[in-house]
Amino acid sequence: PPGAARPKMVVFDLDNTMWTPELYQIKRSPKADRDIWLFPGTKAALHELATLPEWKGTAVAFASRTNKVAWAEELITKFEVAEGVTMASLAKFKEIYPGSKRKHFENLKRDSGVAFSEMIFFDDATMNTREIEKMGVLCVFCPKGLSTAVWAHGVSSYAALKAEGAAWMGQTLSLAGGSSGRGTASTQLGKRALARGSTAASASQTGQT
Repeated sequence: PPGAARPKMVVFDLDNTMWTPELYQIKRSPKADRDIWLFPGTKAALHELATLPEWKGTAVAFASRTNKVAWAEELITKFEVAEGVTMASLAKFKEIYPGSKRKHFENLKRDSGVAFSEMIFFDDATMNTREIEKMGVLCVFCPKGLSTAVWAHGVSSYAALKAEGAAWMGQTLSLAGGSSGRGTASTQLGKRALARGSTAASASQTGQT
């Protein structure tokens, strides 16, 4: 809704979050829209980020653990998400290399100046979301790829948490199961985050949010 809080950075995984199939399943250098396809929700979300004025203050980033780095970097230059805008040109920050995503996010925070508490992260693997939520990032689990419903749920939940005064944002949302499969409403998430006020304050002092 108009006036709702928006994250200062939206971070997306690539394989099975933005596109399908995953790059490790491909035997040759893939071509966009021939070997690899964007999910419909990916197209909708990236088009929104590229064109709607309310997203002008938000940076877009990719954080991928793929070992097919060259393929991924080539593909993001080929997928157009708005007129004259590719995935590569839309995303100001790109962390695409194997290894723990903690390093990806530490680099994103360092390079952008955006606090972890001002980010939202979409990923299809709980291994990644559980690691990153501990840094204070609001994560959104999308096991079947990014859909418009998952995108809307993540954005609205972020706004609800901020409206309730949440300082600590570290948790994983699931469209079917609320937070980490244990809740169902963003309001419940906000109340739990508020209860962690002392934890958030401590984390802020150490630069972890």
